[in-house]
Amino acid sequence: MTQPVGGNDAKQSDGDGGRGQGDSEALKSQAVVVSAQDLPLHCPGDKAPLWSMHPRVFLDVTKMGSVKCPYCGTVYTLAPGTVIHGHGH
Repeated sequence: MTQPVGGNDAKQSDGDGGRGQGDSEALKSQAVVVSAQDLPLHCPGDKAPLWSMHPRVFLDVTKMGSVKCPYCGTVYTLAPGTVIHGHGH
């Protein structure tokens, strides 16, 4: 099951709000944690509201442990200790 971490939802913001502090803290606070049950991962998710829809894109979170959607900027992070089963894993 996917779970937003920190912020109010999984939407990505510009991060620094014009303060020049960079995006790393904003990315961490707005990441969506995914588990093996969420794979293959795609964005937008099945329960995404209509206003947030964009073309479905499949994202490989297994290689680096996190991935950013090229359309909406949502950051997905693989839950710590997740064991991946299947093709090539």
